[in-house]
Amino acid sequence: MKVLFFVLFCVTCMCSQTSSSKGDKLLPLPAFSYTQGWLGADDAYSVSVAKNTSVWLFGDTFAGNKDTKLRSKATTMVRNSVGVSICKSGAQCTMQYYWQKPYSAKPRSFFDTGTDALWYWPLDGYFDGKSLYVALLAVQNKPGAGADAAFVFGFEIVGTKLAVVDDVHSSPEKWHVTIQDLTDTHLWAGVSMVPQGRYVIWYSQVSTGEGHGFMTAMRVPADKMAKPAGNWEYLNKSNQWVAGLAGQDAIHLIEQPISEMSVRYHPSIKKWLALSAGPEFPSPRAVVRLADSPTGPWSSPKTVYEFPEMNPKNPDFDKDTFCYAVKEHTEFAENKIAMTYACNSVVIGKAIANMKIYFPRTVMLELPK
Repeated sequence: MKVLFFVLFCVTCMCSQTSSSKGDKLLPLPAFSYTQGWLGADDAYSVSVAKNTSVWLFGDTFAGNKDTKLRSKATTMVRNSVGVSICKSGAQCTMQYYWQKPYSAKPRSFFDTGTDALWYWPLDGYFDGKSLYVALLAVQNKPGAGADAAFVFGFEIVGTKLAVVDDVHSSPEKWHVTIQDLTDTHLWAGVSMVPQGRYVIWYSQVSTGEGHGFMTAMRVPADKMAKPAGNWEYLNKSNQWVAGLAGQDAIHLIEQPISEMSVRYHPSIKKWLALSAGPEFPSPRAVVRLADSPTGPWSSPKTVYEFPEMNPKNPDFDKDTFCYAVKEHTEFAENKIAMTYACNSVVIGKAIANMKIYFPRTVMLELPK
């Protein structure tokens, strides 16, 4: 389930370097701090666009003035923003974040709908060397839900869009962004995107009801990413690619509805790795599934990390805290799992007051044997 995406803003990140085995590429992951008006975020997809440089895609964000240090002092919230990080071995990461009308009376999301009644939460992105393609969940409040209810669970997904970003190597303030329709409510396309030959595979959730569904695969020729309509294929239950969007006969790659995850390839173990929170909700763990092919078959989920924030023995444990938003960032490590996750509270007041939760946590993990 997609839950409460706050976002990252303009900030310089302090980074920690983890020791690595000989020959292993390992860069520091940003350790996000509360500076320059950024007051916490959860979701964190990243896309490598150049050596040591990544574009980060985030959702809902508490936005304060440049000197604001507490969420209770935040002036507003935007639904998404983007960041550009430069992280070099043995050095601190620099991170610059962008949204529309920053520090004004009415700041706006980077990918903006023009109305507060409908908003976008970024999913995964794909970079072809020139343009960046970002899948977006289109979200609205549930009918009758108040503002506080929508803050955590009072929302509904109404489809997906595609943002096409040109001039990625220029400042995001100068990016030219176009947004087009992709799918309707039942199909959440672009939960993860990976290249395979001349195609880009879109891992997509087929929703069969609130909290129910499965993961399937669709694909588009890489040279047609700017206009997916009319170029879709999906994998059916006979393991054949069929023209069109995923239908009733779509293959069930993973019997779990996963609205945010990552699928990435690891040459050192010659395996594809799907990283997400566990099947239960709320899940106290991050799990991996392995496959020889990006379209499976996938292994059963195996626990690779238990969230300390959900451990009752942790001095900072709170029964209302839950963790999610698990992603892998392979540009930072080849022979390890560079993971981010976030924690939130079902009580809005606790999410605002507790500055020890609601920001991307970074962890380096060993790959499965």
